Amino acid sequence: MPSIPWLRASGLAVAVLCLSACDSDSDTTELRFGINPSTYMRPLTAEASPSRRMTMDAPLASPTFSSNDGLKFTVESANATLFDVRLELPSGRECSDYEDPLAPLMTCTDAAEGQPGTLSVREPLDVNWLSATIIPDWTLRIPQGTYSRIEARLGQNAPSLPSFSMAASFTWEDQRHVLTVAFPSTAALRFEPRHPFDLSDAENPVVVGSLDLTTWLDGVPVASCLALGDLTLDGTTLRLESGTGACAGAAERVKQNIEASTRMYLASHR
Repeated sequence: MPSIPWLRASGLAVAVLCLSACDSDSDTTELRFGINPSTYMRPLTAEASPSRRMTMDAPLASPTFSSNDGLKFTVESANATLFDVRLELPSGRECSDYEDPLAPLMTCTDAAEGQPGTLSVREPLDVNWLSATIIPDWTLRIPQGTYSRIEARLGQNAPSLPSFSMAASFTWEDQRHVLTVAFPSTAALRFEPRHPFDLSDAENPVVVGSLDLTTWLDGVPVASCLALGDLTLDGTTLRLESGTGACAGAAERVKQNIEASTRMYLASHR
């Protein structure tokens, strides 16, 4: 599996600046979904409430990825709708153990009849992967403890809306173009770290459900397909559905790559 430069083998991401709702004495930590590491490394301030945040710096540089024949893409937008987001309550813990609020969106159910306790999000989340924000606009908080995965599934808020959509710009023959990807899906997603991590061992931790961009175009040689005519441009837009030759089935391959690219990281305040 290709590595992500901003992460290290331990699964501990380089620094984040702690949000206003987070402090070292809290017995909960924030859960976020995002793909841009810079989101976790610059100052944030509350606007009206801890869950309504805005950045204080210049716009972030967008993350990039490449096709397996070297054509570089810059992500301009990436959005998804997640249903049934849940985590197992850390072993030996009960909901009553935690004094800090989790969020109006988050429910906690104690273990019963051999089933583990569960932390669940009450309603679907519309995720903006670039800004690491969600709608409804609340800060999701989870108790301190050991976690091994986040579970969710893709879905649609309406039949006409995609479950996942992405636009990424690239340069071809000295001209800017945009790759667009959008698809419906009900795929189950498992965001997992390389090893379970204990939030109580980290300073000001933030749990990140992420996607590994480096895998999205695995098996899709975009540059050679464009050169051979196996992919064609609609003006300045590239869609993969019409791929032939080496890029036949490219749209379905990318869909599967994205669904399988889930990762879970622990980010920590510098």
